[in-house]
Amino acid sequence: FSPFGFGFSPFGYGFSPFGFGFGVPAPLLLLFLGGAALTSFRSARGIEASDKAGAALCLQVACYCDDRNDSLYGRLQSVARSAETQSYEGLQRLCSDSCLAMLRSSKDWLAGRTESTTAGLLTNDVETSYNRLVVQERSKWESEQGALTRSAPGQPTYMVATLVVLLRQGSELPSVSTAADLREAISALAADVSVEDNLLAAELLWTPEDGNDVMERDDLFLNFPELVNV
Repeated sequence: FSPFGFGFSPFGYGFSPFGFGFGVPAPLLLLFLGGAALTSFRSARGIEASDKAGAALCLQVACYCDDRNDSLYGRLQSVARSAETQSYEGLQRLCSDSCLAMLRSSKDWLAGRTESTTAGLLTNDVETSYNRLVVQERSKWESEQGALTRSAPGQPTYMVATLVVLLRQGSELPSVSTAADLREAISALAADVSVEDNLLAAELLWTPEDGNDVMERDDLFLNFPELVNV
């Protein structure tokens, strides 16, 4: 069962090999993975064929969760339980609340990373960049699932959370080399997402998702090599 439930698309219903899905025009796909903290949504209103995406942004945060309840792990679980993704406002709130959860977990930050593509003279196909980011991060997520170890519920763990968004307009996120950079990047992404009708699509992933799974530090940096220590 996916913690995000079901979403809505104005484009009708479709089939996804990953679980329950709703049909949307290529190249964006709306899908749900049962039992996994992985979801991708196209916004439920305001999208027309003539719309052009202006920015594809990726933000990644790695933490050590000594107390799963009082950590990014627990906060994202809470965000997922209360998420209402059947409307644009609900999807926007999911992204905003995820950014807030990351900011509130700053004491546990170990590493971070950003990647940005914005429309310009040399880059016009921003949606393709978004899809590439989604596939790239999903692949890492799937690889990491096989490396997780089982433990008693609630044991401390390392974790990685990733938020990828497609926006009508947005600026490049700052590169991360310090905790201050990471805070600035999260705040900048939250600000862009909060602009009315700016969010086109979003993908939120984190691992481990199951309370019995534990990620080791070596596996964290092996499967997410782009992370930069902060």
